Amino acid sequence: MDLDSIGILKAITRRMDWIGERQRVLAENVANADTPNYKPRDLKPANFSELVQGNNQRMGLKVTAAGHFPAAAGAGSATWRTQKVEGTYEVAPNGNAVNLEEQMMRLAENQGDHNLMTNLYRKQVGLLRKALGPRQQ
Repeated sequence: MDLDSIGILKAITRRMDWIGERQRVLAENVANADTPNYKPRDLKPANFSELVQGNNQRMGLKVTAAGHFPAAAGAGSATWRTQKVEGTYEVAPNGNAVNLEEQMMRLAENQGDHNLMTNLYRKQVGLLRKALGPRQQ
């Protein structure tokens, strides 16, 4: 049985992909907290209907010459669009706009989303096991 054929499980998997990519972007923000002129980034919020339908806004690199190799779709930030964080209210004298407290709050929110999706996935698999009944040996 292919679990990706079940809509809710497919949506949960895609949301987990989004959460993982957001974790990577937020970790980059924290890692560059002392980099001059660095502006924090975040992912655009995922649209639930796109998660269910599977339209994930894939963006590839444009091939401008015949000798260029096309980029593989679905890797890293090419899958989810990032955006600069709006409303940064504190900029260091060196031009860095990363606020560590704000980034930690976003990381905690991301962790809560991850825990929610993990529990939801676990419950859905449990329902499938109940529906299939006891294993035949």
